Amino acid sequence: MVGYKRETELAFNAPGVVSSISVDAGDRVRRGQRLATLRRTSVGSNADEAAMARANAERDLARTQELFDRGFVSQARLDDARLAVERARDSSILTAPADGIILRRRAEQSQTVGAGASILALGEVGSGIVVRTPVASSQAARIRVGDSARVTIAEMGAALTGRVARVGAKGNDSTGAFEVEIEIAAPGDVRSGMVAEVEIAAAASAGDLAAILVPTLALLDARADQGVVFVVDAQNIARRRAVRTAGVTNDGVLVVEGLIAGDRVVSAGAAYVRDGEPVRIADAGA
Repeated sequence: MVGYKRETELAFNAPGVVSSISVDAGDRVRRGQRLATLRRTSVGSNADEAAMARANAERDLARTQELFDRGFVSQARLDDARLAVERARDSSILTAPADGIILRRRAEQSQTVGAGASILALGEVGSGIVVRTPVASSQAARIRVGDSARVTIAEMGAALTGRVARVGAKGNDSTGAFEVEIEIAAPGDVRSGMVAEVEIAAAASAGDLAAILVPTLALLDARADQGVVFVVDAQNIARRRAVRTAGVTNDGVLVVEGLIAGDRVVSAGAAYVRDGEPVRIADAGA
């Protein structure tokens, strides 16, 4: 999926009623521009929350200023900390933290909102355009920051070049896939949310060089980089065996764990074979 490297949800740090929203999805905004205003509906705990937000922002600014003076952070980071203080001092005004494009508008005028509820989503144009794509764990292990990539966006009609900027440190809890982020030098008509097809030129690993190629039909119960094949033993008995894969080619599936050279794998009719069943080996010319 195509998106800005930094996409920020903007919110008030106090509850209230939205007095005005001056922007909509697709609008370009400048850093510090007023985007929305809030009419607070009560005082007391809200005032305490606002005071705490101001104190936190001011402490962060003091730390950032010290780091800036020592050369450890950029001018942009210092400017962000100063802007955060300005916003915290007047929580009834929502301003743009950077130059960008409004991606989504999540609230309307006169709507009651809670503290921290997203009002607008901002894509920071200065952060660049990236493509985020899920990659199976066996393939993620081969990918390195700096690897070149080819990105095809259907709406563009042409391929773009890019480079891998980040490989996720943790796989998705449901799928096991790792998120890979690819930076692209995109023309101005590329939009956040577009769908892209990605090819990454990852270096071959030692495991890939030692991979065993099996027919695609031989692999059963495939999920991420895991699967099952049936291996025929010396007595022509089918034995179920778990394997780990490293991808699919035009010639078959690359198996990097679970098989050794010389193993006989059931391909034709593998889906109908049961563990421990005798099988008949067809003649090569049959």
